[in-house]
Amino acid sequence: MDGIKRWMTGEGTFRILAAHSTEFVREAASVAGAGPEATELYGRFLTGCALMQLAQAPFDRVQCSIRQTGSLGELLADVWPGPTVRGRLEFPSATQAPMVTAGGMFHCTRRPARGGELYESVVPISSGGVGDALQQLLLESDQVLTFFSLVVVLDPAGQVARAGGLLVQAMPDATREHLEAITSCLEKANFADLVTAGDPPLAAAEALFHSLSLHHVGGDPLLYRCRCSKQAAVAAVSLLSDTELDEIRAGQEQRVTCEFCGQTQTVTALDLGAA
Repeated sequence: MDGIKRWMTGEGTFRILAAHSTEFVREAASVAGAGPEATELYGRFLTGCALMQLAQAPFDRVQCSIRQTGSLGELLADVWPGPTVRGRLEFPSATQAPMVTAGGMFHCTRRPARGGELYESVVPISSGGVGDALQQLLLESDQVLTFFSLVVVLDPAGQVARAGGLLVQAMPDATREHLEAITSCLEKANFADLVTAGDPPLAAAEALFHSLSLHHVGGDPLLYRCRCSKQAAVAAVSLLSDTELDEIRAGQEQRVTCEFCGQTQTVTALDLGAA
């Protein structure tokens, strides 16, 4: 089953999150109608955004987007507490390289669940890709040293065989010695290589850091699910002008199509009356 597992190092100076996101990426690719080339990058993007939300703002809604001129166009992740994720891919059938170009921008918006000020941050996309952009975002916006490794493995038919992600983050009391211990583990083996070779993502993460006496501190499900509904469609239609609402009450129907999953809801006068 897909999910995210959380550990702390023995001294409490680093936290480690690992995601098993195979079914999650399969569902996201299916909803988007993504081809194999797009699925690999899109899956890494969504997995990384879910890890970031759980690490930095587990009670908030976090929206991330990559805006760039590569053949994939814009990528969007909408992460709710859980984490539950939905996403959008502008050109899911793209195959032409480059799919994501250096010089694009990675945008992140956090919407506090209990009210409060909207928080936004932006960093440029480098040639390093999604993981490097997430690392830079957290370093610049939160001053937190973080390492990401994200991987989607496709089988010969172009289907998702395995997918996962790793987040390693320094806590306030981390020292140079603690950082060197973490770095040593990361240099001895590569998370993405282990998963590509066949290791389950959670097992690969534990194997990387087995020498650090990790303490398991929790686990969370990871779901890909759109949040659209008839109720949400009615609420959106209720914001139309009085003239447009009068036309619906007179017998016209208003169709609302979800930008994430493509599902269409039809709103009628009866629906408005019940709202």
